[in-house]
Amino acid sequence: MGHRIFFILSLVLASFQVFPQTIRLDDSGHFEVKGNIGHWRDATHKLTLDDVKNIKFDSLPVTKSPNFGFDRATHWFKLNITNDSKNQDWLLEIAYAPLDIIDFYILTDSSLVPEHKVSGDRLAISTRDVPHRHPIFSFSIAPGESRTIYLRLSTISSVQLPVTIWRPINFYTTGFNVQIVNGFFYGGMILMLLYQLFLFFSMRDRITFYYVLTLLSMVNIVALFQGYTFRYIYPEHPWLNDIFAMFTGPVFVVSSTFLTRSFLNLKKFSPLLDNLMLTNMLMNVLTGLSMFIFFPHVSYEYHHYFILIHCILALSSAGFCFYKNYRSARYYLIAWVTVLIAAVFFTISNLGFIPGYMSTNYSGLMIGSIFQMLFISFALGDRWNILRKENQLAKELELKRGQEENERLEREVQLRIEEIQQKNGKLEEVNRVKDKLFSVVSHDIKGPLGSLQLALSLLKSGDVSKDEFENLAKALEVRFVQTTEFIENLLQWATLQLKGETYEPSYLDLAKIAEETITLLEADYRRKNITIKNNLHHSLQAFGDLNMIRSVLRNLLTNAIKFTGTDGTITINAMRTDQQVILSVTDTGVGISIAHQHRMFTLGSVTTPGTKEEKGTGLGLLLCKEFVEKNGGRIWFESEVGKGTTFYFSLPENQGSTESVASA
Repeated sequence: MGHRIFFILSLVLASFQVFPQTIRLDDSGHFEVKGNIGHWRDATHKLTLDDVKNIKFDSLPVTKSPNFGFDRATHWFKLNITNDSKNQDWLLEIAYAPLDIIDFYILTDSSLVPEHKVSGDRLAISTRDVPHRHPIFSFSIAPGESRTIYLRLSTISSVQLPVTIWRPINFYTTGFNVQIVNGFFYGGMILMLLYQLFLFFSMRDRITFYYVLTLLSMVNIVALFQGYTFRYIYPEHPWLNDIFAMFTGPVFVVSSTFLTRSFLNLKKFSPLLDNLMLTNMLMNVLTGLSMFIFFPHVSYEYHHYFILIHCILALSSAGFCFYKNYRSARYYLIAWVTVLIAAVFFTISNLGFIPGYMSTNYSGLMIGSIFQMLFISFALGDRWNILRKENQLAKELELKRGQEENERLEREVQLRIEEIQQKNGKLEEVNRVKDKLFSVVSHDIKGPLGSLQLALSLLKSGDVSKDEFENLAKALEVRFVQTTEFIENLLQWATLQLKGETYEPSYLDLAKIAEETITLLEADYRRKNITIKNNLHHSLQAFGDLNMIRSVLRNLLTNAIKFTGTDGTITINAMRTDQQVILSVTDTGVGISIAHQHRMFTLGSVTTPGTKEEKGTGLGLLLCKEFVEKNGGRIWFESEVGKGTTFYFSLPENQGSTESVASA
């Protein structure tokens, strides 16, 4: 029975391994070797080239690059090459930078003395055959000739050998393109780093400082494994490679631990997770110190486990805090999801559990770093907004305290305001809106109050007849109706600007809304003998917020009545197009002059009196624009002076079209 099981397992293993084929170089310019390579593991570290020439090398899976994880043994690899191209000069690239020593031997069947070259991160860049961040060996092979290449690899890092053979022109062309992509990555990360440093020096926020350290350590990890730190920072001091490798991981764990604990206020939400993160951080730091003291007896393998555990703890902490309704944790949670995915694949690849492609192709790690950078930046911005709102609430609560503490409170509020001004560049816009609101309020409320004061003075003097009093009362009534309409629009618009209008969409009966609005304005249009035609049928529906759409239609009809003369006509129409409903309000009024058309829907709009000298501020149209856009639509108009105006606005026909408009 045991022999049968062994035989079956042998067949299964054989199905995953194919004997390496001779590598045939053609005019395509490059060849990825992957598993088309023989392998021998030398646990004694004593075998020489002459010894391994007589050894039958093991076969590897031809579709995967060699990856043996952290293994201190010496590994030999054998490649049989035949040149079927016209090119004689070639480059052999090993696309994994943190390899200690790689011996390159190339020989023919008749050669007595092989060509020997050495590379690796234990040697200065200047000693390499090609000064590049990856170990690269140049060799020549005549067209039609066959050669055998032996590679001897000894390293304390992960044993991986992603080999590609290039024509020089193809190598440098591809390398140039890779450098451009990597340049964008590092350039973007450095710009974000400088921006966050600027914020830190501006605000002296320790969480921003922790984020700067985390960002710097992430960039350093990617640069270390890509070989850029060795290539450009200390190319002639290879001993620094081990120092960077010992402490790059712990620095990332330490900085992101402090960032996570501070940003999430983790000690408050979960002392257990807080202690676990601190314990993992301390153990990682101690491991780095142990590697420094007892190098090279402590393996880099432990760093990978600590980083993996750290990412899981950071993700769990963000998820737990978000579960506890800590709003700022949402972006932080997404940030660590992306990093965890990248770190998991990168780590288990370095540990040898999956093909080496995952650790030698750094796009996943770079993408994970970019997404973490973006979402942590979003999280910090969200946190600043929450702090701003909390500060505003604290300001209001403080102002409710007794008169005895007023002086102290005023100083504290001033400090708070200065801090908010530094963190929020939008205050200039808020001030502009405030000035405009004060101007509008002082102009459009002072008038009715002045009229009321004059009327009271006349009544008090007793010089007003009954007919004059009735005319005066009617005029005051009109002014106060206009003022009431203005104040209602003003309050709605101010609420939308300062704290956001509650958006509760549902399916709307547009014909019913139009009928309700016409009934509400009946007194206004009958006073001017205006005819309103409602052409909306009851099967017409759209998806939006009921109160907002009511306000939009009321404002448009009010404006139409205001600027339509006696015996005029107002028509309400609708049409369906491209999953949207377009409503229009057409009047036969005075129209809008070309000089004023470009300022519609803004606070700077200029309004003219209606046909009965009705007043307006233009605020209603601004409110209409913001409400329509809030509902995923748009608003526009067509006008001809002396002939009338048509205002159009669109709404999504159903919920699905709302989501598509919002995403667009």
